[in-house]
Amino acid sequence: MAYDLKLSHASLRLARATAAGAVVAEEGKILVAVLEGGEEKVKVAATAASTDKVIGWSMLADAQPGRTSSVEEVVVPSSGALTADLRNQALVTLKVRAVVKSSGQVLTVDETYAGAPANDSVKVDLATGALKFHTDEAGETVVLTYLYDLTITQSVQRFGERFINNRNLHTLHGQMELGCGFGELYTDQFDPSKDYASAAALTLGDNGIITKGGVGPVLAAEVVHVPSLDNPSLGIRYRFMP
Repeated sequence: MAYDLKLSHASLRLARATAAGAVVAEEGKILVAVLEGGEEKVKVAATAASTDKVIGWSMLADAQPGRTSSVEEVVVPSSGALTADLRNQALVTLKVRAVVKSSGQVLTVDETYAGAPANDSVKVDLATGALKFHTDEAGETVVLTYLYDLTITQSVQRFGERFINNRNLHTLHGQMELGCGFGELYTDQFDPSKDYASAAALTLGDNGIITKGGVGPVLAAEVVHVPSLDNPSLGIRYRFMP
């Protein structure tokens, strides 16, 4: 998906050349502007910096999504082995959030699956999506928000496939389209380990994702939709003025 075509809108769309060596492989990423040879170009900031100038978000007619978000509710068994499995595999490291639904307790995500989980934690096998809970969570419902990588087959099955003559065009020609001005963006390019219901400001994260905290610039944007079971995208209202 990268971004939801039905819910995302931009008051201004621009065409820009990509910066030297830049590769923008996903839609819905936050782009920054750089000057090269006196011309404004765009790229995804691999490492976000406070000096980055946010210009808009990526719109790529030739993109084939390779990573997306999901929100699941998992009911922990009340007895026996306190394990469960997520629907998806190949979870992204440091991009998992687990919250006990009844209490709002945020569980520490332990990415080492072996052994017993500590109090207020959940062990996650990133490769398989297996979960292991502490006895305190027995019988509880836990909400997990996470990013996971797609195989080509999964991506095509879920998002469709680009026509043969509409692939890698922005890479071949060094041009791309971006959404900017005023609008709303529903995207899966965000850090799911953060709490988007909190009042903390949105910031630019590494590799063009939306996050909270960190060293990237504060985004001129507010949350309009927290990722949910019905829609695992993050929705923001933005003012990205070139």
